[in-house]
Amino acid sequence: MPGSILVARIFGIDIRIHLSWFLIFGLVVVLLSNPDQGFFAQMRPLWSDERIVVVAGVTAILFFVCIIAHELAHALVARAFRMPVSSITLFLLGGVANLAKEPPSARAEFLMAIAGPLMSLLIAGTSFGIAQVVNANLATFYLLDPVEVVATYLAAINVALAIFNMIPGFPLDGGRVLRSIVWGIARDRARATRVAARGGQIVAGLLFVVGIARSFAEGDAFSGMWMALIAYFLYTTASSSLEQERIASSVAGVQVREVMTTSFQAVGAGMRIRDVVDQHLLPFNARAAAVVDGTRIIGLVTVADLRKISQGDWSTISVDSVMTPVRELPEISPGSRLLTAIERFAGGDLPALPVVDDGRLVGMLERDAVLSYVRMREMLGMHRRK
Repeated sequence: MPGSILVARIFGIDIRIHLSWFLIFGLVVVLLSNPDQGFFAQMRPLWSDERIVVVAGVTAILFFVCIIAHELAHALVARAFRMPVSSITLFLLGGVANLAKEPPSARAEFLMAIAGPLMSLLIAGTSFGIAQVVNANLATFYLLDPVEVVATYLAAINVALAIFNMIPGFPLDGGRVLRSIVWGIARDRARATRVAARGGQIVAGLLFVVGIARSFAEGDAFSGMWMALIAYFLYTTASSSLEQERIASSVAGVQVREVMTTSFQAVGAGMRIRDVVDQHLLPFNARAAAVVDGTRIIGLVTVADLRKISQGDWSTISVDSVMTPVRELPEISPGSRLLTAIERFAGGDLPALPVVDDGRLVGMLERDAVLSYVRMREMLGMHRRK
């Protein structure tokens, strides 16, 4: 997500925090420490206001650690099925693991989806056990009092998290489980996606209605607005899934060679940036150029790369010092599925991908060309090839 900050790396997966997370973190702390209705309000006769706020802050941090653990469970199972996971991001509405591609099978989808709720239940059970052990020793260790309260809260919130995520509507985990089941029975992922995504839209609609009802009937405007916001997120994500599946159906069977261009810009590694811009990018309205050594590609330089360099230095800096090395570029060949290339594009902001055959650069696949091709197939009513 744009606007996210890298805070850690676990098992090679970036853990990022979106700026919107700070808002929800503050809200959780405020709600937990509310003197009248907060979770710790019952402790007010025994705890000072300062202690309540500190414990609420620690609890909020641990709650989001639980969300990271939930998403890590998804990510690790996804990796076991060779689905790359670039990062996990905490944002306003929780957390999301960023998958570079869709699950390869119904079984992979099911196991990946169920892993998150199972992790939440495991955390809930562990937290409940800690609370019981601590409760038995409170008379001896007074300082353990906050531990019991925090563990009790984490047990309850993780059960709630698991239950909510198992609602059968995409993109919730329950929606993915539903899609895997329909996929496994019908042997048709497109149909399964439509079923799960429609379920997500229905769930979003019901959640929105409940949120509005709570706002007016119970006077709880905050909860109502929060539920409406979650409903909007669910609806738009479910609708996006339908759109992605429609595109996948449109280009199924199409290979990269049908869309790639063999008229591309290639520059030598030692070429100065100024010459690249004046001779290769501006005259051909190109947004990227391959950096080559003979017929072997060694990298890709884009307009975005060049904008990071002051124009005053363009005449002295060679292009190979600012390019993206080939080892960091997605690999595609002329025989790759176009859908695979679309997934590669989704994982970054590259305007083009080099097409390589036996180590030789044979073409370029441009993002804009792919979008135009997909639109034209849809306009012509061309769908899945047999």
